[in-house]
Amino acid sequence: MNQIFAAAVLVAALACSGCACAEPQLPQQPYVPKEQRIPSREPPASGDALHAQVAQKLRERFDAADTDRSGKLTQQEAQRAGLGYVSENFAAIDTGRRGEVSFEQVQAWLDKRAAAARKP
Repeated sequence: MNQIFAAAVLVAALACSGCACAEPQLPQQPYVPKEQRIPSREPPASGDALHAQVAQKLRERFDAADTDRSGKLTQQEAQRAGLGYVSENFAAIDTGRRGEVSFEQVQAWLDKRAAAARKP
């Protein structure tokens, strides 16, 4: 009798785990329909202003990933922070083979890749 009761509780728990009472799953990539978007008050950046915005956001992500506040990232810190481009290309960025990279090294590597992509 106890086994039947335990089995019934298990089945009920499993059935309820997929019901409407469960928290809804958020989409992987949030999308806002065009008619609901709020336009920026500033004109779109380009040229040097765009480059400065990108560098600022990169710096913010780098600093947030630097959990030990050393001013450098290890491959594990980059990976945990979701900086895939850094963790996946860590060996190429870490030219001194020290096991850590500075923000300047990451930026130099990105600039080098961008320059190579512009070449015909």
